[in-house]
Amino acid sequence: MYQNSGSILFISDDQQALSRFRQAYVESYNVFTASSIKEAHRTLTDYDIHVTVAKQMMPQMSGLQFCESISHEFPDLTNIIINSSNDTDSLKRAYKTGLIFRFISEPFTDLNLQMAIDNALQIQEAQFKNQQLSQKISKYENKQQDILDLFKKYVPGEVVSQALETEKEDMMKPGESRIVSVLFADMRDFTKMTSELPPSEVVQFLNDYWDILSVAIKENKGSINKYIGDGLLAVFGAPISYINNHENAVSAALQMVDSLERVNAKYSQKLGEEISIGIGINSGEVIVGNVGTNEFMEYTVIGNTVNTASRLEKISKSKPNSIIISERTHELVKDSFQTSDFKEATLSEKDETIKYCEVLGPNPSNVYPMHSQSNTP
Repeated sequence: MYQNSGSILFISDDQQALSRFRQAYVESYNVFTASSIKEAHRTLTDYDIHVTVAKQMMPQMSGLQFCESISHEFPDLTNIIINSSNDTDSLKRAYKTGLIFRFISEPFTDLNLQMAIDNALQIQEAQFKNQQLSQKISKYENKQQDILDLFKKYVPGEVVSQALETEKEDMMKPGESRIVSVLFADMRDFTKMTSELPPSEVVQFLNDYWDILSVAIKENKGSINKYIGDGLLAVFGAPISYINNHENAVSAALQMVDSLERVNAKYSQKLGEEISIGIGINSGEVIVGNVGTNEFMEYTVIGNTVNTASRLEKISKSKPNSIIISERTHELVKDSFQTSDFKEATLSEKDETIKYCEVLGPNPSNVYPMHSQSNTP
C-alpha cells in the first residue's frame, strides 16, 4: 500500500524544485506537487496523501507553520521538512513533539530524501496495520461480549462468571452440597389465557412477563436456574451465597407478586383476565454442579429439597398469588415475615406428610432490609 506506491506531496514556491522532485521520484511514488499553501491544502483534501515534503521557508508561511495548521485536520500525515538555513532549533522541537517526522538540511542527495520518505512510509504502513488489527480485535471483543450477554440470558450470570474463571479441566468437577432456598413459580391458566393468541404474541407475552418478574429474583440476590414454559426455578444460595439467602427468597416472592400489577396493566385486557401466579419455597440441602458433556453443560440443583419446593408450588394453586413455604423455610425466616397457621399435605409419591404455611407479608416489627447484604466468603 505504501512503499513504491505511497502518495507524496511536495510543497515549494520554487517551480524548478517542484519539477526536479517530480522527475526524481515519479517512478517510486505517486507524486503530487503544490506551489502554494492553499494549493497544498486542496490536494490534501482531494487525495489520500501519506507523506508531505515541505520547504521550510516560503512566502505565505513556513513549512512548520503549515504542518501546525493541518495537524488537526490530517492527524495521520507524516511530514518532512527541507531546511535551507542554519536555524534548526524550532525544527528539533517539532521533531521531539512529533509534529514532523524528520528534517533534512540542504544540500542533500536524492538518495537521502528517498530513504527518509521510505522510512516514513514504512512507519505509516506499520501504524495502518496496527490500526486494522486494533479494529479487528475491538470487533472480535464486541462480538464476544454480545455472545456472553446472550449466554447470560440462558445461564445464570454468576455461573458464567465462575466458568470464565475456571480452568477447562475443572469445569466438570464433582458437585457440592449447599444449604439453599429453592423457589418454584408458575403462572395460573397460561394455556387457557393464551389459546387465542398467535404464537409470536405468546412468546412476546412470556418474554415480557419473565422480564418483569425476573427483576425481583435478581434484586434479591437469587439466580434463575431455568425457565420451564410458564414456570421457573430460582435458587438462593447457589452458585453465590449471601448472608440472608432464605429471607431473600421470600422477599423475591413477595416482589414477584407485586410486579404482576405491571404485567396486568399491559396484558390483562388482551388476555381477557388478570394474570396470577403460585409460588412454592423450600429450604435445605441440595447438590449443585455443572452436569453434562463436553459439548453441553447445565448448572443443576438436585435433591429432595428441590422436589418438595415443586410440590409446594402445586399446593399454591388453591389460591391465586399465594406464596407457600415449608416448615423448614418458616423456621429460617419467621422473624422477618407474617405467615398463616400451618397446614399439612401428603407427598404424592411418598407416604410422607409435610407442613407448610402461606406468607402474608413482611413482619411490620422487623421488616427485612432488602439489597443490603454482602457476599459470604
